[in-house]
Amino acid sequence: MLEIDCVTKRFGGLVALDEVSLNIAEREIVGIFGPNGSGKTTLMNVISGAFPATSGDVRWRGASLSGMRPDQIAARGIVKTFQNPQLFRELTVADNVRIAGHLYLKSELGLGRALTLFPGQRRRATDAELNRRVAQALELSHLDAFASDPASSLSYGGEKMLGVAMALMCKPDMLLLDEPGSGLSHDELSALSVVLRRLRDQGMTLCVIDHRVGFLGKLADRAMVLFHGSKIAEGPPQEVLREKSVIEAYLGEQADA
Repeated sequence: MLEIDCVTKRFGGLVALDEVSLNIAEREIVGIFGPNGSGKTTLMNVISGAFPATSGDVRWRGASLSGMRPDQIAARGIVKTFQNPQLFRELTVADNVRIAGHLYLKSELGLGRALTLFPGQRRRATDAELNRRVAQALELSHLDAFASDPASSLSYGGEKMLGVAMALMCKPDMLLLDEPGSGLSHDELSALSVVLRRLRDQGMTLCVIDHRVGFLGKLADRAMVLFHGSKIAEGPPQEVLREKSVIEAYLGEQADA
């Protein structure tokens, strides 16, 4: 489904990614592990089009994504969430999700989107479909009970869930999640795990990076570990996390802290 083929990313003299390769299958949860500075977020930014690869290629369903903008990649089904969702805090939870439907409208309606600006049957049908998708995204993210509340009233975990709900409005086939568990309580992590597994069970593919090794180790079907921009391990999470090279990478980070 997604093929990352010998991707290297340099920032001047700094090699952030060094010939990293990874294949992600449909309906799989892949966890990307690694200490600070290992290249995890850089890899996600290359996949999503925020950074161009210096060399190598990223292919989606067999087609190269090289040179595409983030919005073009998102329109093809790969959507990235952020560590801190950018919310309209004065608006309701539902309205935040509704605003995120712009990419859905663009991809579904094309030039016909202009017709939805005027009263009529086309606008009513579009509004009804958009409302249906908003309700579905809120229900999948366990936020339906908070639909009418202002986004500012959500807990930090609720804000993270709202970021997921907004991403779902783009109709992704693959979600790239950047530190979704950061700052969450134990109960919020458990709720997030339930939501992400439910998305996978409904056919979505997930690629997740997180510093919460226990959380990600239980969530992921397969793990890849980066260290100083290079892949040092790949396989079932619990096996990978027991490898000597991985333990040394994490213990080295702790020793330097």
